[in-house]
Amino acid sequence: MNRDLKEYNLMVIDLTENVFVHTSLPSANHAALRSGFVGYPVNPRWGIAKLQAWRTGRQWREALAQGEMVVRSTDSMLVPVTAQQEKKENPRTTKHFPFPVWAKQVLNYSHTA
Repeated sequence: MNRDLKEYNLMVIDLTENVFVHTSLPSANHAALRSGFVGYPVNPRWGIAKLQAWRTGRQWREALAQGEMVVRSTDSMLVPVTAQQEKKENPRTTKHFPFPVWAKQVLNYSHTA
């Protein structure tokens, strides 16, 4: 799992049937987030947390419509355009975990000694 995702306890939720997103919102607010993304109106009985989740969903929908966000074709994840471009520019060369630099230095030192 990506280090950034681990540090913030992000989880993957489905905004629609074919669109997923990483979020740190509590699961109690996921329905409000989906409602905002799909375009449903605000529920007047919602509290502040659900209203903020709804607004986030609405902002993501507007960003997708304006081209600021895209749905990746590989995993149907909603991401900012800059993250999509960075992934294309810096493809991973290996599927394995990155080997720490200090471990490489230790290995090189032990082989030369």
